[in-house]
Amino acid sequence: MTVRELVVDLFAEHVDVVADGPVRLRTLVSLLADFGVAEPTTRMTTAALRRSGLLTASRHGRETRYAATDELRAGVRRRWARLEERLGPWDGQWRVVIYAVPETDRAARERVRRALTRHGFGPLAPATWLSPHRAALQEVRAELAQEPLSRLDLLTARVAGELGASDRALATRCWDLEGVAAAYTALADRLVRLVEGPPPVGPEALTTHLRTLADARRIGQSDPMLPSALRPEGWPGPAVRELWDAFARWVVPGARAHVTAVLAAPPQAVAPPSPCEPGRVTKR
Repeated sequence: MTVRELVVDLFAEHVDVVADGPVRLRTLVSLLADFGVAEPTTRMTTAALRRSGLLTASRHGRETRYAATDELRAGVRRRWARLEERLGPWDGQWRVVIYAVPETDRAARERVRRALTRHGFGPLAPATWLSPHRAALQEVRAELAQEPLSRLDLLTARVAGELGASDRALATRCWDLEGVAAAYTALADRLVRLVEGPPPVGPEALTTHLRTLADARRIGQSDPMLPSALRPEGWPGPAVRELWDAFARWVVPGARAHVTAVLAAPPQAVAPPSPCEPGRVTKR
């Protein structure tokens, strides 16, 4: 988890929910210190998020205060909307991207692969990628149009079942579903162990929530979010989503209570930050 990701999650999950206005930079420094983030890193990260349009900054005397923007909130809503769309019923069609990049342009080839992965495509062959999601071609079209491709074909296709092929078998060729399932199972075991204990309070509640959220998102980024017709038997995704809801009920109240208390503390009560490697969050 990067500090940038941590700050966005802190605002989206907690600060923007409990704060009634912009929050002091020193308050953010205090909250992030519990993750091992140093003050200079917090200052650089919040300034960068302001420049990218995800936070607004205002001056109150000698203090700088920050608040989430509509762009940050819209990004959160888009993530949830995309998840709901991907988990909906499947229309039986595959979305296909076939492309060619000049052999000398390795950087462009890597950008294309990252973009396709980010939009839910999996590689059937090095330059042929598939996705079952309706919106996938539209999502990726504009991004790929900016790349120096010598060929770009966007197609829809169906598996010829009469020849013995199956959609589920095709999915297993495009994604490491066994690896994703193993990661989900490990996460489920972790969530069960956590919620069996007493709910955390104070900084522990906040760090437990956001660190676990980051780990869950990392697994989710490798999950193509296949519709039920394409998932292997016994796919752990639905069970993990139920466990996540239970985990959120267990941890979020304590985390928000802690954020509320830190927001209400007078400036002199803010704890000094601890040192950390710039740009990364310390694991504990």
